[in-house]
Amino acid sequence: MEVTIQANVDAKSYFDFVLSTVQTSLEVSGSNEKIKKGLTFEKSLNTGFMKTEMCKVKVTDYVYPKIIELDYISKSGKNTIRYTILPKGKDACEVTYRETKYDHNHVEKKIGAWSEKGYRKKMEKRMNAVTQYLLEQKNKEEKSTAD
Repeated sequence: MEVTIQANVDAKSYFDFVLSTVQTSLEVSGSNEKIKKGLTFEKSLNTGFMKTEMCKVKVTDYVYPKIIELDYISKSGKNTIRYTILPKGKDACEVTYRETKYDHNHVEKKIGAWSEKGYRKKMEKRMNAVTQYLLEQKNKEEKSTAD
């Protein structure tokens, strides 16, 4: 599944926000390492209502400030999540989120059409919420500098 949005924030700010979420997970795992390709750590993963399991997270691609790809490997298979962020001028960018799920035989799992449509809408909403948050932070900074 892939979702692309146009964000009215600079590409670096959006990418830094995505990185901060990964960095937080990394710190919770007890590591002080910087994010880089090949880095692995463990993370608790919600697998359903009141269920969690540990998974291995591996950074499989990383090009600052454009691409980060992570593999989440658990008992139920592997999820690959990739963010690609392309600048579209000074204060705009295109953000693409791609998620692919694989079973234990490395075969891509297909999501039902209704489930995918709902999940796509949920991801679009989350991605737009990040944009809104970054705009609010920028406005707060500009206001405090002006005072």
